[in-house]
Amino acid sequence: MAPPLLPPPPPSSSKRTCRHQETHLPDECWELILKHISDHLDHESLSLVSRQLRFLTNRLRTDLSVLDPVPPLLPALFRRFPNLTTIKITRYFTGDINALLSQIASLDLPSLHSLDLSHQPTFPSHGLRQFSEKFPTLKSLNCSFMPQDLCLIVECFPNLEEIDVSFPPYNCDEITDYSHVKAFASGLKKLRKNCHFLEELIVLETRGRPQIANAIRQRPQLRSLAFSGLYHRFSEFIDALVNLKGLTCLDLSYCRVSDEVLCAVAEEGLPLRELSLPSCKEYGYDGISCLLRKCNNLQYLDLENTEFLNDQCVIELSLLLGNLNFVKLNRNKKLTDLSLLAIMRNCPRITDIRMETTGVGKQKLEEEDCLIVNSQVKFLYLAQNSWLDDKSVTMLASVCPNLEKMDLSYCGMVSKGAMEVLWRCCKIQHLDLAYLGYRLCQFQFKVNFEVPTLFVLNLSSSRISNEELSLISKSCYNLKELKLEYCDKITVSGVKLVVKYCKQLRMISLYSCENVSSDVIAWMVLTRPSLKKITYASGAVVGKRDLLLSHGCFAHWDWLGSKLI
Repeated sequence: MAPPLLPPPPPSSSKRTCRHQETHLPDECWELILKHISDHLDHESLSLVSRQLRFLTNRLRTDLSVLDPVPPLLPALFRRFPNLTTIKITRYFTGDINALLSQIASLDLPSLHSLDLSHQPTFPSHGLRQFSEKFPTLKSLNCSFMPQDLCLIVECFPNLEEIDVSFPPYNCDEITDYSHVKAFASGLKKLRKNCHFLEELIVLETRGRPQIANAIRQRPQLRSLAFSGLYHRFSEFIDALVNLKGLTCLDLSYCRVSDEVLCAVAEEGLPLRELSLPSCKEYGYDGISCLLRKCNNLQYLDLENTEFLNDQCVIELSLLLGNLNFVKLNRNKKLTDLSLLAIMRNCPRITDIRMETTGVGKQKLEEEDCLIVNSQVKFLYLAQNSWLDDKSVTMLASVCPNLEKMDLSYCGMVSKGAMEVLWRCCKIQHLDLAYLGYRLCQFQFKVNFEVPTLFVLNLSSSRISNEELSLISKSCYNLKELKLEYCDKITVSGVKLVVKYCKQLRMISLYSCENVSSDVIAWMVLTRPSLKKITYASGAVVGKRDLLLSHGCFAHWDWLGSKLI
């Protein structure tokens, strides 16, 4: 008989120590892991796990947006995030911006090099002067959509390498006065020096065509060139354009472009990777097909609102686009399901398809069309396609099983098809269903199965009730953003179910939900600490603002409609 097996000896204390140490990852390993988590709100949850993760997540944060006056909290925030490189003062800021900039100037932020002040109602001269004394080497400044003082910017920040002063108010002559702009440009020495290495040029509605063409000739190293709103013929720029032998990105939005221009680009064999021709006039199929035959490596194509484009054109052009990743064909009313299927069939690398306000759904798909499976497509935008119905959407969900984002907003004949997307597309994360089924007599959207991958859902202006909301709250329990604007049938009880079961909820919009009392706002914030943004009707948060901010939640009135922001 074999002797009985003896139990193994107990591990020594040294071995126990080693085993314990093996489970402790060094900071370098954690940093590699955390860099793959792009959402800072996820970092917030991780920071509660241990002191080590709190320290690392704080150190990885590089940008901070200021939404509301927070003078007492600001020093603590900046001490918590010592590696900030960018500060953005948002349009929602209602305090004294000069005082805020002065306070920031008193703090120690050695890595700060970018400041965004866009959409502010006034130009903070006093605050910027104090800010510049502490941060004279600021590299990037955004003063778009606001009054501007170009002379003060040059005086305070002579080392700027990037400046945005676009879209000033109509009564501001700073940016339209040539002498001011010339003095402004000559004062920014580093910006002027970098013009010798300029690789990207954007021209908006210019009249100085000869000067622009000459400037392009002097910068043959340009990689990206964009014109917008050039209503005169673009043929004047052909000689300058074909001189850009390394051009990879060409954007001629809203320009008058002839076949001659496109063929000239094709003959030079420019290494284009991106081509945008939205709302361009005068060119036709001959010009674009000539160009695409030569540009074999095109990855991005925008042909929005094109006069000649039909299904046959798209079918033939798709055969030339084997490397295409992104295509935008919005507002081409002649395009139907045949164009969509041709792209999926002939463009094996396509990941993002945008065909909003087209004829998709008009040419009904057949069963054999579902034999085509494109597992690369992740983003499908089909908003405002009035012909699209449940059958078409169901078939598209079968063709694109790996969809991560789909936009079916304003598709009035769709309801059950949206449920099929949730059922068939197991990686779906973002679904926009605003105005879902508004043309149907019978509305159906009852999700009675789990959808753990869904993070963002827009059901604004749909006819959902508390019953559907109850199912959604239990099936889509990982929701982070939910829009319910103009949903008249939901009440406080339905909203409470969402807040109760969706434990990661960060944003909810209840704008113009007539049967949801604003009294529920405080309860929502206290019940669900993850909530960071609540959108409600104007005046609904009066008296609750301090309570919400003390819990890290920002509540405001949003007039941007049902588009997810």
